[in-house]
Amino acid sequence: MTEGPTDLDSLLGLRSVKRSFFDQYRAAESRLRRSMHALDRVSGALVRTAEGPEELMLSVLRVAYDQLDAQWALVALRDGQLPSVEPRHVLVDPEGRFVAFEGRDLAPVPDGLPKGVVNVLLAVLRGGRSAEVAEAGGPDAVTVPLILHGGVIGGLASWRHPGRPADDIDTVVLRILAAQAAVALHNSVLFRDKETLLARAEEAYEEARGHVVELSRRNSELEIAHRELDAAHRQRILDVERSRMARELHDSVSQLVLGAGMHLQLGLDAVGRAEQQRPLLEKAVHLTDQAVEQLRSVIYALRTIDDGDGSLSRLIEDLCRLHVPSSMSTEVRVLGSEFPTTHEIEHELLRIAGEALANAARHSRGDGVVVTLDFSDEAVGLTVEDDGEGRPEDLRYLLEAARTGSPDERHGLVNMRERAELVGGVMSIAESELGGVAITVVAPRVDGADRRPVR
Repeated sequence: MTEGPTDLDSLLGLRSVKRSFFDQYRAAESRLRRSMHALDRVSGALVRTAEGPEELMLSVLRVAYDQLDAQWALVALRDGQLPSVEPRHVLVDPEGRFVAFEGRDLAPVPDGLPKGVVNVLLAVLRGGRSAEVAEAGGPDAVTVPLILHGGVIGGLASWRHPGRPADDIDTVVLRILAAQAAVALHNSVLFRDKETLLARAEEAYEEARGHVVELSRRNSELEIAHRELDAAHRQRILDVERSRMARELHDSVSQLVLGAGMHLQLGLDAVGRAEQQRPLLEKAVHLTDQAVEQLRSVIYALRTIDDGDGSLSRLIEDLCRLHVPSSMSTEVRVLGSEFPTTHEIEHELLRIAGEALANAARHSRGDGVVVTLDFSDEAVGLTVEDDGEGRPEDLRYLLEAARTGSPDERHGLVNMRERAELVGGVMSIAESELGGVAITVVAPRVDGADRRPVR
């Protein structure tokens, strides 16, 4: 009769009740429990990655010390590996204290280190091979390398009490601990560096935001100052132009009116003497006409300053209707593509055109006037020509006489020349293709500072 399985067989899976098998089971169970406990402690040590590399090294070293019930234990990094980690090595002495040669507060300088511990520490620091490190520790040492990305970055070592050799479980646990510790140290360094960079980035962001606020404030102040300067500049232009108008009214219109009044007074004194009275009254009428023309010119100039609307050619056409009598024909020609000029250049060209048109109407004795605007890439030209009886050499003589201080009442030519020079332009006087006089001014597209002679 065959016997059935015993209770022991069912519980343990053993096919024998021999005492040796039960002892093996108990030993395996003990080793398994010790291994699970060791791995649990390894896991507990490695979760301290976020606390920094130093705390992680102390935690790993404590596990190695307790796992082997060791007298001494150490963890060290090779020179040049993970250079931001400090201290570079830490040891645990027989009393369970952390010590190190680097003088950190958490690890005071050790006293009375065994020769084997010193040799292993030096071998790891200088980058010795694994065999050299193991040999330096002696027979009681268990040494394993710290490996990261296939390279050795340091070592972990533990020394059992004499007569208590380490078993294979201890060696396996230390190898697992060393392998995971190397990765955890690297991650801890990266985490700390990222935290440092994040803190710096936040600080830089706050600083940049402060700069933005400051720049915004200064930009607002600059805009206000710019508007104030622009308003002051416009006011200055108006003040200068008004002063010029007042000077012209005083120097031209007032003198003409005074002259007309004087001749009218003389005409009154000559009442009853027709042969003397008529020339005086005719002179008074002539002076009055000149005063009216000057007033029209000034009023038109003021109007163009105030509104500033319209193209230059359109404004020239208005000038022709203002200064030239209906008995004379007028024509405005435009060469090239008309472009807007600066206010100063436009104003001076209009004043020059008005003066030239008035002169042609009063003095040329011609039948027509042609005004030509020539627009090029760098300059704008203005030509006023008539078909009258004037001679260019006579006008050039008058200009030269005015330059040398010779008295003459023809100040219009001098004013035109000065206005052209104000914007860096050139005025010339030549014979017109129509048969009379042609007055030409060439000015740059923008204000010029040079003063060129009249040809």
